[in-house]
Amino acid sequence: MAAASTRTVTALIWLIGLAVFINYVDRGTLGIAAPRLKDDLGLSATQYGLAASAFFWVYAPGQLVAGWLVGRRDAGWLLAAGLALWGLATALTGLANGLMALVLLRLLLAVGEAVTFPALFKLIVDHVDAARQGAANAALSIGLALGPAFGTLAGGLLLASMGWRWLFAVVGVATLLWLVPWVLTIRRLPPPQQQQGPAADAGPSYLQILATRAALSLSLAQVCWGFGLYFLVTWLPLWLVEVRHYSLTDMAWIGALAFAAQALAALLGGQLNDWMQRRGMAPGPVRRAGAMAGTAMTGLGLAGIPLSESQPALIAALLLAGFGIGICHVCVNMLAQLFAGPTAVAKWTGVQNSFGNIAGIVNPLITGAIIDATGSYNAAFALAAAMPIVSLFSLAVLVPRPEPIDWPQR
Repeated sequence: MAAASTRTVTALIWLIGLAVFINYVDRGTLGIAAPRLKDDLGLSATQYGLAASAFFWVYAPGQLVAGWLVGRRDAGWLLAAGLALWGLATALTGLANGLMALVLLRLLLAVGEAVTFPALFKLIVDHVDAARQGAANAALSIGLALGPAFGTLAGGLLLASMGWRWLFAVVGVATLLWLVPWVLTIRRLPPPQQQQGPAADAGPSYLQILATRAALSLSLAQVCWGFGLYFLVTWLPLWLVEVRHYSLTDMAWIGALAFAAQALAALLGGQLNDWMQRRGMAPGPVRRAGAMAGTAMTGLGLAGIPLSESQPALIAALLLAGFGIGICHVCVNMLAQLFAGPTAVAKWTGVQNSFGNIAGIVNPLITGAIIDATGSYNAAFALAAAMPIVSLFSLAVLVPRPEPIDWPQR
């Protein structure tokens, strides 16, 4: 397959980061709108948790379908179709008049977003050479971090000035603008390696991937680490307003700090991986160590947030948690790409993200039930801080030696 030009690959990397940025702005808008939306629609904490969880009912299993599709269709055009659908779903959420409508629109959003990571991982492996894959993964992780950061900041300010319905409308329409540069870029890429026919089945099956210790242990690490991430995305704005009594504007600024730290950590983590690759160092141990360090920081930061007795202490805990999430995300993604290789990366991503997003299903439900039952966020914070300990164990003990898997022929 002919290689894409350096300019096209650079544009691809930037647009990959922007796609993930938009992805997390759109899915996180519900959390930003929650301080107004929850009261306007008369939702309890449990009902709000149900609406937040609904996205992942489709998104988690949808990763498997997306991984299969990406191996058979052009990943770039699949992502374009998915983004168009999720942008429309976001805009329409501003018209929701109750819990049922909110749940249905979150399900539609999930259908569109499910293709994102399998498609992006496939594009990185197919079109970005090894020496720049750290930068590509950093762009992806920076987008994941800056999406919630920007969404929390700009969304909180829009919420305060325009209300939650206009917030969804503005975000949804803005999402669709990404399609213009994306279509121009993917038209310049070489044809994808895998299309319909025998070549589509060249890689391992889902059962072969699930039979590997690497896939299962990385999936366990991701679901336990992701529990903390989704806790921050879903509940931090509400906690800042309801418990610490910050205004919507102050909530926007303070809440964005954790995700800004996540973006900085992702940038540094990706650059460090590329630097070590150029120096000839073995990438596997470096990525495992980075993931372990990030997981430990995430747990410590989450534990420190409710214990903080001053604003500087709160900010320090948020920065620590965010920095840990950023490092962990880059390193876990690159471990997955190392194990899977080009023929398996789309399906592997589907498996790992499917398991990982179980955290998105259970966290809002469990957290909402805990808050309604106890009248406090303390037990919910304790659970969110404890889950990364399991992730740390999986990364340290259960994940095998990081090296490419020699997949058996089917």
